[in-house]
Amino acid sequence: MFISQSAQISIRPHSIMTSMMRQKLRQKNVGLIFPKGLWRVAGKVFLLLCPLLLLVNFWLSSSADRIAVEILAAEEGRYLMMDEHIKLRAERARLYSPGYLNEVAASQLALYVPEKNQVTRL
Repeated sequence: MFISQSAQISIRPHSIMTSMMRQKLRQKNVGLIFPKGLWRVAGKVFLLLCPLLLLVNFWLSSSADRIAVEILAAEEGRYLMMDEHIKLRAERARLYSPGYLNEVAASQLALYVPEKNQVTRL
């Protein structure tokens, strides 16, 4: 009986140590990348941060669309102003032309350019 008791005693601590060592190794394998508590915290942060990032993404995309529409409107206004500028420059060139000036001077002020055979006073 004594032999069997010692055999039982020697086997038990060995089997207990082996299971304890296995449990520690499993814990180390699970916590190799991150500890278990850190996974929970990361999950909570992810669940809170994901909707926030989604809202920010929607806001930024709608802002970008509004800005694109405003840019198109500004470009269209720029082209209209360029057309108006071209028309105004053409009208200015016509108004400053010597033929138009002579015509206006003759019709409104009765001023004429003297001919070569005319005598003029200076």
